[in-house]
Amino acid sequence: LVAHLVRLLGEIVVDPARPLSAIPLLSGDERHQLVRGFNATDVSYPQALLHEQIAAQARRTPDAVALRFEDQTLSYAALERHANRLAHHLQRLGVGPDVVVGLCAERSLEMVIGLLGILKAGGAYLPLDPGLPPERLAMMLEDAGAKVLLVQDALVERLPANDAVVVRFAADAAAIARQAETAPTTSCDPDNLAYVIYTSGSTGRPKGVMNSHRGIVNRIAWMQDAYWLTSNDVVLQKTPFGFDVSVWEFFWPLTEGAQLVIARPGGHQDPAYLSELIERYGVTVMHFVPSMLQAFLEAADLDRCGSLRDVICSGEALPVETQNRFLSA
Repeated sequence: LVAHLVRLLGEIVVDPARPLSAIPLLSGDERHQLVRGFNATDVSYPQALLHEQIAAQARRTPDAVALRFEDQTLSYAALERHANRLAHHLQRLGVGPDVVVGLCAERSLEMVIGLLGILKAGGAYLPLDPGLPPERLAMMLEDAGAKVLLVQDALVERLPANDAVVVRFAADAAAIARQAETAPTTSCDPDNLAYVIYTSGSTGRPKGVMNSHRGIVNRIAWMQDAYWLTSNDVVLQKTPFGFDVSVWEFFWPLTEGAQLVIARPGGHQDPAYLSELIERYGVTVMHFVPSMLQAFLEAADLDRCGSLRDVICSGEALPVETQNRFLSA
C-alpha cells in the first residue's frame, strides 16, 4: 500500500492535471503478475474417454478389488468383463455416441456395471432414481430423449409408460452373457456426452445438464492432483446417483486403482451404518453435504472412523462450527 501511495504521488508531481482514474497504482511487475501470472491456468490433462481410463487401470491391477457391496465384490478384471458384455448388448440396440440411456437402479454392483457399460457402448447415462415421482421420471425421459432403458427387474413397474427399448438386468442376463468380453469399438471422442443429470427444479422446471467425457476427465484429473488417491485408498459411494457428486464418487477411485465401497440403498442417511462401513472396510475418503456431516458428527460412533483421511464437503455452505467440530473429533 505504501508503494502504491508513493507511485500515485510521483505520478501527480509529474502531471498534476492528470485525472486520478488514469494513474496506475500497479508497477509493471505487479500488473504482469495480476493479469498474466494469476491467470496462467492452462493445465495438461488426459485427452481420453472416461471408460478408457478405467480399462487402463484394470489392465494394471486386474485382480485388485474394484467394487464392494454388502458381501459381494468384483475385481477390476471382472468389472471390465461384465461392462464389456453389457456394452456390446447395448450397441446391438443402437446405443452409440450421444445416445442417452436411462438407468433405473438402486445402489448395487449392477448400478456400477450399468454406468460403465453405457459409457463403453459410447452412450451417455441418464440416472433415474426409482424414488422420484413418476411425473418427474416421465419428464426426464421425454426431455432427454432416452432411446434405451436399463432397469433392475424389480423396478420396471415404477417407470412411466415410454417408447424406449427396455433392457432388464436379470431377464436379459443370458443374452448379455453371450456377448464378447472384449471392449467394443466406438467412434466416441472426448467431446461426446458421458452423462445427463437433471437439476432439482427448485427455481423452475428441472434442466438436463449435459456433460462430456472431456469435462469429467478434467475434473477427475484435478481431484487427483489435489487429493491424490492411491491403490490403498477406499472410497465410500453414498450419494444418490442423480446428484453430480456421485460422478466423481463412482469414477475417480476406479481410474486410480482404489476400492469403491457402495452403501446400501438408504444407508447414506444412517450415521450408525456409515460408521460401521468405515470401520469394517477402512474407508479413507468420503463426501458429505454439510448438514449431513453435522448429523453424522452428532449421531455416529466417531471412534470407529479412524481410517478416514479426507472428507469432502459441498452442496451447501459449510458452517465454521461444523468444520471445527469435525476437525476436533
